[in-house]
Amino acid sequence: MSAIRKILGVAVVAFALLASMLLPAGATSAPGDSSAAASGRYYGAIALSRADGAVGWSYDFRTKKRAGKRALRECKKASDTPWSCRKIAWVRNGCLALAVRWNDNGTIARYKWGVGRNKRPAYLSALNKCGFGCKRRAWTCTTR
Repeated sequence: MSAIRKILGVAVVAFALLASMLLPAGATSAPGDSSAAASGRYYGAIALSRADGAVGWSYDFRTKKRAGKRALRECKKASDTPWSCRKIAWVRNGCLALAVRWNDNGTIARYKWGVGRNKRPAYLSALNKCGFGCKRRAWTCTTR
């Protein structure tokens, strides 16, 4: 029985030593672990003022809440009517685009957003959802 324990003990030590050599310095979990994957999440957001069409955007934030707050702050800085800015959408590890249709008086009649792996499919999605007369307004992409 003690011979089996010795063999198991040596095997555990050998495994731990091998794992420490294979994992990068500072790594605390194996690849694919949810805690390791969490470190690769980047968020972006877009905010819009329907009153004057001002936009704000953000990218590469660690939380969607922070990305939304930055986009809203940037919209308020760019707008003549900062109280009309609203967070429109957020994206994680991708691109987000906004399409709008303008009223004759310079306000936004309609808006839609789209997401994609890069800017072009995000804009195509937004324009398709928005419909006739819509134009590209803003986009943001995160680092993947």
